[in-house]
Amino acid sequence: MYFSHLAHPQPPLPAAIERALNYLRSTDFSQLATGRHPIEGDQMIAIVQTPQTQPWETGMPEFHRRYIDIQYLLEGEEIIGFGVAQPELPLATDQLAERDIAFVHPIADESRLHLKPGMFAIFFPGELHKPCRCVQQSQLIKKIVIKIDAALLNT
Repeated sequence: MYFSHLAHPQPPLPAAIERALNYLRSTDFSQLATGRHPIEGDQMIAIVQTPQTQPWETGMPEFHRRYIDIQYLLEGEEIIGFGVAQPELPLATDQLAERDIAFVHPIADESRLHLKPGMFAIFFPGELHKPCRCVQQSQLIKKIVIKIDAALLNT
């Protein structure tokens, strides 16, 4: 997991992640409709979302096998839960084959990341994360999730 602000200098990151961050820096998201937008075919996709944040207790941690997630907040505030990869956890919902997502039951040692506009978190395959949680009360947020095929890290 990596956590930062888009305006801050970044350490050297893999080229695919740099391309995704440059996309975030250079795109006018006010002109982009909600939904999926290919960046590099199905290997890098931007998803514009406008979810309502939910109470901490209502969510379950998720993880992906194929894609890296960059969760970038444009408007509002959110808490994202984070937990290290725990492959031994039983799955509550397994949609890895169809949608590259699985959910596990809440974990005891979950950390919380507080995102404000301009901040982002990168979650690598297997890392648990629980996005779109309330800071204090539910609010509408706008965020971009970039999905990067982990195979691009080797190119």
